[in-house]
Amino acid sequence: MNITLRKYGGSSLATDEQIAAVAEQVAGAHGRGTAQVVVVSARGDTTDALIRAAGAVSVSPQPAEVDKLLATGEVASAALLAIALRERDVPAVSLTGPQAGLRATGRPGAGVVTGVEPGPVRAWLDKGHAVIVAGFQARCDDGTAEETDVITLGRGGSDTSAIALAIALGAPVCEIYTDVDGVHAADPRLVPGAPVLPAVDARVMAEMAVAGARVLHCRAVELAAAYDLDIVVRNTAGSGTGSTIVGRKTEMLHRVMHGERADVVAVTHELGVARVVVRAPRDHGLTGVGVLDTLADMQITADAVGWAAEPHEDLHLAFCVPGSELEDVRAALTPRVGWHGSIEARVPLGKVSIVGAGLLRRPALTAELLGELATRGIGAECIACTPSRTSLLVPEDRVPDSVATLFHHLGLDDEKDATVPA
Repeated sequence: MNITLRKYGGSSLATDEQIAAVAEQVAGAHGRGTAQVVVVSARGDTTDALIRAAGAVSVSPQPAEVDKLLATGEVASAALLAIALRERDVPAVSLTGPQAGLRATGRPGAGVVTGVEPGPVRAWLDKGHAVIVAGFQARCDDGTAEETDVITLGRGGSDTSAIALAIALGAPVCEIYTDVDGVHAADPRLVPGAPVLPAVDARVMAEMAVAGARVLHCRAVELAAAYDLDIVVRNTAGSGTGSTIVGRKTEMLHRVMHGERADVVAVTHELGVARVVVRAPRDHGLTGVGVLDTLADMQITADAVGWAAEPHEDLHLAFCVPGSELEDVRAALTPRVGWHGSIEARVPLGKVSIVGAGLLRRPALTAELLGELATRGIGAECIACTPSRTSLLVPEDRVPDSVATLFHHLGLDDEKDATVPA
């Protein structure tokens, strides 16, 4: 069976007219004889509205109930699109994430997909139906949940739903439709005219996602890379070719691994970053590993970690977390730090990252970037260097200047491939 798997973001479904336009696209593909599986996000700002509603009725809403509430946004989108397709004489059915066979574990709001049972979707495809799946959600698979319990996959989780289904169903590619023309070399809101990258290696794209690029969810890209699945990102309303995220091994990767190439592909950014410094006396018993274990139990990822690891020294641990997680971090670590320790946080900050491949083969790059920002009066510090990413911490209000400065300095103005398919 020739299966096309599409995912439409919330901005592509925000109005009734947009729902109708998407239905026309899906109906056209169905009419050409291709089996259609469509994953959808909640419409517009529905998720934000549901979060506000939960906060209006409770100062501390129960996380599992919030997950059930938030999942309704995607369920509504799926049902509306199925209704619109039936209006166009296309047999269609909407399924929740659990009904579509998606399973996940983790804490509410941050579920990680553990598997997909494609049988229910295949059964509807065999009947000639277009299958519309509510993204962002799965059945809780932690061994204690009820069969009907739902867990959401975090912001951007519909991307992960789509990739996981594409892999399980054997689709050759996953098409992501959104409100941008593809993957840009920088956020076009900060750098007008930043070109669309025709092709990006999935491993590079995963780093871009981690470093703030919001076109695709990081976990989704990692899944695609692990299973050699290509992703195509297109504008729902446009006619361009978009960007192909190449999941299969590429010639570029071969060249980088053998030291023949080092490329900067894009400049990304993240706002609302908190730099946390934890101090505790050596006789208190708190270690850097203990702090990171606490964060891991909360499903919070700490970036740019550094600490004094000598066993007889006081603990001095620094790391970055999203500002939205800061209060949870404080609440969890304060009892462990004790009266003689401290938790300090620097906010608001922004993280600006240079993403590419083989970057450590350019040893002067970090000093070059810091120096260029300094000439613009932007105080920055380097917080992480890897072969595929160099991240700098800057004041949040200087993020736009930093992105534009580095973009132009690195000569990213011209459209180019970020991978060369083998």
